[in-house]
Amino acid sequence: MNVATGRTDDAELVDRLKARDRSAMEDLVRVHGAKLYGLALQIMRNEDNAREVMQDALVAIWNKIGMFEGRSAFSSWMYRVTANAALMRLRKEKKFAQNVALDETGSDTDLPLIQLPDPHEGPDAAAQRVELGERVRGAIDALPEPYRSTVLLSDVDGLSLAEIAEATEASVAAVKSRLHRGRLALRKVLEPYLKETKR
Repeated sequence: MNVATGRTDDAELVDRLKARDRSAMEDLVRVHGAKLYGLALQIMRNEDNAREVMQDALVAIWNKIGMFEGRSAFSSWMYRVTANAALMRLRKEKKFAQNVALDETGSDTDLPLIQLPDPHEGPDAAAQRVELGERVRGAIDALPEPYRSTVLLSDVDGLSLAEIAEATEASVAAVKSRLHRGRLALRKVLEPYLKETKR
């Protein structure tokens, strides 16, 4: 399915949802469910909680579809609704530690969060890349909230600062600060390993 077809299908899906066509929800889950569940799972880190977030998000999509004006892609809007549902549940569980002291010095621009495979790399390099990926994932999982979810939404899921701000009900400046602090915390954890691998 090309991008144009996807947008056309989503436009039809939106129209059906706004017309309160319940079968449209089944199609939404079929087409977008895996992606939305994946986001919920990344934030919640628990399959049961992710399923509950999915239910919350689907209810919110059904109830708020009238507010969708088409200024952004429908998939992006659903992503924000799902992220918001996950973050709301985290708040309810009191997992959001708003005042976590992290080192704010240094640069976060050269931290390799995601490394794409090189078709010419040897088995040693491939193993090293996989190990780095596992260490990055572990380091992200160990970040305190709200830094972990901010890094996930930005560096893993590709949301813009404005989209994260909307999903988390924070200012763009606060999101930028959280992302910076989260990346610096990751760098501190990963730096010894990165230095070792460069030898």
